[in-house]
Amino acid sequence: MTALSILTFHGLLAFIAAELVFSLTPGPTVMLISAYGFRGGFRDAAAAIAGTQTGNTLWYLICIAGLGALVTASPLFFHVLKLAGAAYLVWLGGSEIWASFHAGDEHGPRLKGGPYRQAALTQLSNPKALLFFGALVPQFLDIHAALLPQYAVMFLVTFLGESVILTGYGWLASHGGRIASAQHAAWRARISGAVLVALGVLAALAGA
Repeated sequence: MTALSILTFHGLLAFIAAELVFSLTPGPTVMLISAYGFRGGFRDAAAAIAGTQTGNTLWYLICIAGLGALVTASPLFFHVLKLAGAAYLVWLGGSEIWASFHAGDEHGPRLKGGPYRQAALTQLSNPKALLFFGALVPQFLDIHAALLPQYAVMFLVTFLGESVILTGYGWLASHGGRIASAQHAAWRARISGAVLVALGVLAALAGA
């Protein structure tokens, strides 16, 4: 049994600590959830959280299939994935800003595709998720033991930890969104869009 195996008590504690650090550090998905909470309230934030958890589930399936090692070992694939995610965030933010100037209804513009779909796609192209699932998770595996139970434990830790933390972010953002409500819907959309564009540009520069 390896020293950092998730099957050991100290390995489990180390993984829990690492998961909390990754979840608490604001990244593309945290900002996306906050933008939706600020713009559309906690219902939209909750849908974005569900999308993020769907992305996490797919990342674990990729790890189980052995593709995490391929992603980590290929700088070109990593770079393309980061740029694709950055471009997607810029497109989302730009679309939001554009729609805010051409809104035809009193409820303001809505991001195309909805928060669930956009959060799932953002998490799948999230460089922080790539680092977490492609580089960190394998460090806690004991290759001499059955892998599926180990992935199951890590998935449970990730799901519970991110559910609590992301819900907190979404609630705080939705509370601010309600305070700033109806009259300023267009400006809230523009602020959310600007945040997404900034995140996309920062992600692209980080991958340069």
